[in-house]
Amino acid sequence: MAWGNFLLDIGQDAAAAVGKFKVVKYSAAETVTPVTAITDIMAGVAQLDVTAGDITRGKGSSTRVMGVSEVVATGAIAVGVYCQLEADGRVSAMVGASGKRIVGVCVGSPSTNANDRIAMLICHGLGLA
Repeated sequence: MAWGNFLLDIGQDAAAAVGKFKVVKYSAAETVTPVTAITDIMAGVAQLDVTAGDITRGKGSSTRVMGVSEVVATGAIAVGVYCQLEADGRVSAMVGASGKRIVGVCVGSPSTNANDRIAMLICHGLGLA
């Protein structure tokens, strides 16, 4: 079972529906949206689902920008392995030069299957794999 430990969570507006434990990016000041490319610059990890209907009712996103967060994996990721961004907001294990943005490191609850959740230490500014 994955887990989290926050240093900084920020409440922000959501420009579009956001999935729980998926990586998000900034779309405007204090506004996040799902990532759409492997090279997007991460704002953080959404801590709850926000639907289009939620947005019209004024619900925003709680975004973890620092600390350890659960994140949805695309497949097997072992503890200690760097995580890279996928275009759907999930993460995968970094293997060689892929051109994908590095967004963190798995620090607990390693995954074995697609859509398992890992514990990832969020790391901004690590560049591309």
